[in-house]
Order: sequence, then C-alpha cells, then structure tokens
Amino acid sequence: MVMSVNIHVPSSWQELTLDQLYVVSSVMDRNLDRPTMLFVLLCRLSGIRPVKKKKETVFFRSGKQRFYLEDYQLLEFCNKMSFVLDEIPNDIVNPTSVESHMEDVPFRSYFVCDALMARYAQTGQRKFFRKAMEAVGYRRLCFSTVKIRAIMLWWAGVQRYLQDLYPLVFPKNNSESSGKSPFLILQDIFLMLNDNKPQDNKAIGDTDVHGVLAALNSKIEYYNKLKA
Repeated sequence: MVMSVNIHVPSSWQELTLDQLYVVSSVMDRNLDRPTMLFVLLCRLSGIRPVKKKKETVFFRSGKQRFYLEDYQLLEFCNKMSFVLDEIPNDIVNPTSVESHMEDVPFRSYFVCDALMARYAQTGQRKFFRKAMEAVGYRRLCFSTVKIRAIMLWWAGVQRYLQDLYPLVFPKNNSESSGKSPFLILQDIFLMLNDNKPQDNKAIGDTDVHGVLAALNSKIEYYNKLKA
C-alpha cells in the first residue's frame, strides 16, 4: 500500500538542530555535485530512504511506510536544502561550549581565534584549528573531520552575526584585502582605541568582544563623518 506522508526539512541555517548540523557537515565532506548533495541532504534530514524499483523510485520512512514523490515534489524539497550551498551561516546552533555570541570572550582571545581559523582554512593543518579553539577556551584532545567542519560553519555564523551588529568594522562589500598580518591589524585596532597610550593595550585586549567592536564601530562612524 502506498501512503501519503508529510516531509519536514529545515529551510534555513537557523532551523538546524545540532544533530542536523553534524549531518550537513558529514554530507559536505563527501565532495558531491550540487543535485546529488541536495538529494542526499533531503534524505538524511527528513529520514526518508529511496529504493530504485524498475523505472521508478519508491521512498520509505519509518520502516514499512512507502510512498512516491513526483519529480516536481522532489525538486521542491531539494530546493529547500539549497541554503546549505547558497547562504552563509548566521547565528546557527553552537557545537562548542563557547558562548554562542562571544558575550563573555575577551577581544584578544576572539581575535587570535579568528586569525588561527583563517590559517587553518588556508593550510588545512589541524594544529591551527586546535590552537584557535584553545584561544577561546574550548579544549579537546582530538577533533573529527565532521566536528571540525561543523565548528567552522558555526564560526562563519559568528562572523556574520558580528558583521550584522558592527557593519563598519566588518563591511560586507569590502572585497579588498589589506595584506596586513594579524599582528599589524591588531596594532591598528589598538591605535584607534588607546588614545596614544600603548599601556592601555592590555586592557583593550582583555575587554569583551562586543565592548571593543562597539567602540571600533563608533570610532569609524566618527571618522567617516569627519571625512564627509
């Protein structure tokens, strides 16, 4: 007997549960083409299982629950998964013990973590990833590939979240790279905030992330008004 069923799938990064984030992470690691990846995500996240029978595909769920999907229905459900490939994560579920919005993290720790995450993305060397996590107080003996990718997705979401809060510090349309090292960028930040008192740099580094970013955003806004 063919049954009709309701298929529920997430349609945005924010809707993903932690388990679903790990599923997305594992599927993204399989180097699939776009249609295949969307189809696999649909099956994994909705709990359905396709079985090829002669010239048609039958789907199963919850053991013996059997049903068919028309091509347009399958395309519609797969398209709901397209956010994984087309959208940057923003404020998504957190796979670490670090505060999700960086509210209790010192600015220096955040800055070091971000620099090391970028280094890991460039080199693929896990030592940089481990040091990045240690910088914000998340220490583990080992990280699986799925766990690392999930954390990288979460970190991209943290960056987009901060970008929305402090748009002048993280301009979205700025495609130019300064070419400066993280050390020099950090020195520039200190110069903007220490009023030529380098002895205050430690206090700035120890201040929470949002306090420093809010001050930077305000400073940049002030300088922009002077230029105007």
